[in-house]
This record gives sequence, structure tokens and C-alpha cells, in this order.
Amino acid sequence: MDLARYGEEAEKFLASFTEEFYRHDAGLKEELEISGIFQQHQALFAPGVVSRLMGERGTREGRYLAEFAVMGRVEHGLRGITEEIHTEEARATVEWEGREIPWRQASIVVANEEEAGRRHALERLTVAATAALNPQRARRLSRAQELAKELGFAECATMCAEVGGVDLEGLRKQTARVLGETRERYERAMEEALASAGLPRGEATTGDWSFVRRGHDSDEMFPPEQVVPALKWTMAGLGIEMDGQANLTLDLEDRPLKSPRAFCAAVRVPEDVRLVIRPHGGHDDYAAILHEAGHAEHFAHTKAEAPFAFRYLGDNSVTEAYAFLFDGLTQNAEWLGEALGRRETRGHLALARLTRLHLVRRYAAKLAYELDLHRAGGAEGMAERYARSLGEAVGLHVWAEDFLFDMDDFFYCARYLRAWMLEVQMRRRMVEKFGRRWFATTAAGDYLRELWGLGQELEAEEVAARLGCEGLEVEGLIEELTAAPE
Repeated sequence: MDLARYGEEAEKFLASFTEEFYRHDAGLKEELEISGIFQQHQALFAPGVVSRLMGERGTREGRYLAEFAVMGRVEHGLRGITEEIHTEEARATVEWEGREIPWRQASIVVANEEEAGRRHALERLTVAATAALNPQRARRLSRAQELAKELGFAECATMCAEVGGVDLEGLRKQTARVLGETRERYERAMEEALASAGLPRGEATTGDWSFVRRGHDSDEMFPPEQVVPALKWTMAGLGIEMDGQANLTLDLEDRPLKSPRAFCAAVRVPEDVRLVIRPHGGHDDYAAILHEAGHAEHFAHTKAEAPFAFRYLGDNSVTEAYAFLFDGLTQNAEWLGEALGRRETRGHLALARLTRLHLVRRYAAKLAYELDLHRAGGAEGMAERYARSLGEAVGLHVWAEDFLFDMDDFFYCARYLRAWMLEVQMRRRMVEKFGRRWFATTAAGDYLRELWGLGQELEAEEVAARLGCEGLEVEGLIEELTAAPE
């Protein structure tokens, strides 16, 4: 099977695989059923095929296909337990005040609960339900390590770094700088935010932060009925009429089993792209829909004639940077004024800056923890390390029970961290070329469409170079995170 034929078969697999995850995570079906899809396309991940593709990494397309084959081989080996965990998560409930809340919905209820005691009680019930599936998650982690070794790697971290093309240890050092250089500003800002909600910093939990981050005081600024109009207004300013995009679907319906985490399902790129969110109120709905729109427009504008590897695979740091570029508009005073008619935005902007700083610090700590977890050889004794290391980074009580749930496969946290760096470079370039109102400039839209057309062909470092930067740098991110408010 040559690379072109392999790409054709891989595209059929991904269309079915993504469709299944879409239906499950969008709450359209309870069970996740991927084993049959893997069975139908098992030739893609046969040991001999994977080995041959590992030898084809002399070209960019070959590298991307080799990564797909290796990760697919691991996912193929995990398919049964993956189905089990996702299905049980969808079925799980939390009994709360005489009613059963779907486990996936509990985090939304926590963020909207004003009374701290009740919020903590629901948190404890939620993390207990999370912990109930940790034996399966630990088994899945152990099996992933076995599969990595069967493929000839020391463990998963080495596999991800080698075939994914990301220096995870180098990134760990870069983000350790972020943690060190932003600590003082973060601790001061977090203490002020918690105090304003009557919460002592030393006792506040992640659920308390969810409540504070929810920004109830700014709800009037972000009316739920304006979420979609604000998105369409933004895209129209860039010359994109979303109502005319037949290849892009918005899924906004609130379903009991729908994941609270917004996502973009690129079922067929660029022909069938779906933007999925579960609105729960406040500025987060706006940030979520803009973030996923960054992904969706990227994939919807990818050139259809590009090879499979450049339309679907590559460095996801790039598509995440587009997503951060758009969700960052909720931190742009000009956008808030024009899209929503808001002039007094200081309180919201302070919270938005803290939220971004919290996320970057949290993911920096997650990268370090996940590297330690994979290299520890198993989950034994790692729960407390997770709670301690992330707790130190974010200044909150972090629930140890989340130590295996709070992970994305194949070190995706590294893609987010690289994307935050690239987004700063990208946004500064947009402002330099088109001004602070770049979001309302069709020339900026033309510029983005040119980049989007490349799909995932370029890696983050190459996109940075195309923007006129020397490379992917952490300095700009640190500079913004430590800057005094304007």
C-alpha cells in the first residue's frame, strides 16, 4: 500500500471514527462503539504496515502518516477499554438533592452554585463518581505503556516525542520558566479574585474557581441569545458569511448526555465540519464558541485538493493557535465594544486575564506531571503527586481523584502550550498588519484564509517563521502574562 492509497483508507477510517465520537460526545447516543470501525480498517494499523511507515519518515507526509499509524496502533489496542470508559462516563450520575444529575452535567451545576458549602458537597460527590472509573483508567494507561514497548519505544512519552516531533523535555523546561516568572502576578490576582467571592485562597477548591471563573457578575454583558449572532458578526467582519457555509454545522442543542466540553468534529475535511458546544451561561459560552469556530473555520477552509496528511494530521498546535486567536477576542476591549456594545469591561477583562494565566500555569504543571506519570511505569502513588503539583501551580485544592481523568491522550497538553506561544506571535502580527480591530477587516480574513488553506501542512515553528518570527518562542507569552493591566 503506497502513501496515497494509505491516505485514502485512513481518511475513510477517520470519517467513521470522528462521526462515532461526535454522536457519543454530542449526547446523541449513550454507547461509544469504535471496535467495529477499527476492525473494518485494521489493515491500517497492522504491525508490518506501521513498521514500514516508520521507515518512510524522510518526507513531511511520511512523518505525519507514521505518527497516525503509531498512535492508531495504540488506540486500536485500547479500543475495548476506551469504549467501556466513555460509555460508563455517559451513564454515570450523581445523586443530588433527591434527583440524579448526569455526571457530565455536574461540573456545570458546580460552576453555577453560589453557596460554597453546597458547591463543595456536590464536588465531593462528583469526584467520587470520577474515581469509580479510575481502575479502568489505570488499566488503560498500563496497556498503553505495553503497546508503546511492543512498538519498540521505552514508554509512551518517548514514543510521543519521537513520532510526534515535539521535544517534550525541552517544552517542560520552557514552561517551567512560565511557572516561575508568572507566580507572583498569578498569586496576587488569584487571591484578589477569590477574596471578592468571600473565599480564602488557602481553602478554595477547583470548584470554587469554576464558580469564580464563571463570572456571574458579568452575565449581563454576555446574554445567551447573542452568542451565535456575535459569532456570525465576527466572521462577517472577516468576510465569512457563516449562513452560506454548507460545509459547517453548529450543534448548540442542550442534551442530557452531551459533553460539557465544547469541541469541533472535522468528520470530512473540508466537506463536513461540526462545531459543538453546550451553552451553560456567561462569558464561557462566548469563549467556547469562538474557540471552536477557530478550529472549524480552519478545517472548513482547508484546500480540498491537499493530501490527507495535510488536511487531517500534522501539528495540532497550529489549529489550537487559531482557536486561541478567536477565543482571545473575549479579552479584546474593542471587540467587546463593537460585537456586544459593552464599554465598561474592566472587571470582566481582569477575570479573563486571570483565567488565561490560570490555564497556562495549569497546563505547564500538567505536562510535567504527565511526563512523570508515564515514566513512573504506572498509576501507583501518582494521585497525591498530581494533587500536589497542580495544586502548587494553581493555588487551589486540586482533587487527587482526578489524576487519571484529567489527561488527554498522547500529551495533547503539549500542543496547547505550544499553541499559546504561537497565538501571541500570530495575534501580534495581525495587529501589526491590520490594527487592533483586525477582527473587522476583510483583509485580515483574506490573510487567515491563506493560512487556513494549508490545513495542517506546516508545523508551529514554520507558521511562526511565516509570520516573520525567528521561531516558536515563549518570551512573548511570558511578557503578556506578567504585564500590568492596561
